[in-house]
Amino acid sequence: MKLLLENWNRYLKEELRPEDYEDFPQKENEEAEAYLGNPKEIGEFIYRAFRQELEKQPDDTEAQLWSDRIVSDANSKIKKQFPNVKYLGNGVFRTAFTLNKNLIIKVNTSYTTDNGQMMNKEDFTLSRDPQTSKIFPKVYSHDPDFNWIVMDLVYPIITPKEFYSFFPNNIIAPILVKEPMLYRLIFHNSIRLEIARMKKNKKLFVELNDIYKTKLSAGIEKHLGKKVNMDNIVSGFEPLFFQVCNAVLKYNIRVTEVRNNNTGFTIDQSGNKNFVLLDSSIDASIKKGLNEPEPKAAPKKIDKQVANEKTAPIRR
Repeated sequence: MKLLLENWNRYLKEELRPEDYEDFPQKENEEAEAYLGNPKEIGEFIYRAFRQELEKQPDDTEAQLWSDRIVSDANSKIKKQFPNVKYLGNGVFRTAFTLNKNLIIKVNTSYTTDNGQMMNKEDFTLSRDPQTSKIFPKVYSHDPDFNWIVMDLVYPIITPKEFYSFFPNNIIAPILVKEPMLYRLIFHNSIRLEIARMKKNKKLFVELNDIYKTKLSAGIEKHLGKKVNMDNIVSGFEPLFFQVCNAVLKYNIRVTEVRNNNTGFTIDQSGNKNFVLLDSSIDASIKKGLNEPEPKAAPKKIDKQVANEKTAPIRR
């Protein structure tokens, strides 16, 4: 994992305003605003605080912009203005702060590129995908230019036991206790089998069943005391499993990336834990939004005069 704290703190919720999005019922605005506070004021202040410090740098190179002085001086201003907003950490292009125990705000703090804005927008896109939105952290509010977003705070899933607690399967439950590695192989093979079914790929479906028979079935029979076919195992999973399969197929996520340390959970207002994907190997532009790796080369420079103009009052 290259993102360290960045990855786990990348998710925020939205100031629920009718002008920001139309799908939230008007009658719920008052309750939502009480929960979220006023992220617009906070987001714009943080955005400007970092911009002011970044403009003091003599060089435009993004990799050189992040210094202890910049972070310390910007955070000093933010803490003075918003004592309850806590700094979590920063990546190359964005900085994260907590709003409360369930929400964080991610702010674009890239001076010479629009990468921070792009990543914020990608987070928003994932959270609004009707097919997979339930398993990605939800974005509740954002700046019109995506200079800041408010999302769920994601708590990392560290242990295999915690991870598989989100995917109960009574048929193979005893194996998790006796042989966790075998359970992991069964889980990943089940995802592959379901995807083969979804793609109507008969050849792959047959190959996966052959793998099951030659490499997994004996171990399963040993622990369960009976033979069980893969179709029965797959059908034993609950709806969350199939939602994950949809996301794996749609975003070309490597199946082996669906595991502890690459996933987490959010906590809703009722205190319920909700499983979410993050740091998965997702192709194209969404890959950047989820992994946000360190750039191999310095980002492309933008004319400093143009960059300075972008630090003028934020468009609303």
